[in-house]
Amino acid sequence: MQTLPERVPALQQAAVTQPSSQQTASAPGGAAQGETWLNASTAERVIQACVAAVLLAAIGAGMLMTPSPTGMGTHTGFGLPPCGMLVYTGHPCPTCGVTTSFVLAAHGRFGEALVNQPFGLVVFVLAAAGLLLSVATLATGRSWLPLVTVNRVLAAVIILAVIAAVSWGYKWTQV
Repeated sequence: MQTLPERVPALQQAAVTQPSSQQTASAPGGAAQGETWLNASTAERVIQACVAAVLLAAIGAGMLMTPSPTGMGTHTGFGLPPCGMLVYTGHPCPTCGVTTSFVLAAHGRFGEALVNQPFGLVVFVLAAAGLLLSVATLATGRSWLPLVTVNRVLAAVIILAVIAAVSWGYKWTQV
């Protein structure tokens, strides 16, 4: 019979080659045999619940608000001051109209949201997708964090920055 110190390397090898059913589940979408999908940790589930609550509150607030007929200024419904850049220069800031577009999208008026400020519609779609992803994590217990890589995050940030800049240019021409 082997002593514990003699068995440790064999136990470590078994842990590496055969993941525990508590830690992993079958990969979704017909992934290659042997690939696994990690289960979300308790901490990740708590974070996802908080994210879901914040996104649900944001979408709910958008549904309760009335969009400004001017296409900008809906944020003043939260008690915030009017856009300083617009007041002092007569030109919109990069986020002018985003709240109004978000509220329009929350009301199901996606075409108007796109015409008003395209980036506001993008923000709404990302909020809705984030809410669905958080709820899916909570419902299935599957972690999506292994899909997040530095390159994917960097690509998403660059794409969003370009969309925001183009949307700002578009809004600049509308005022």
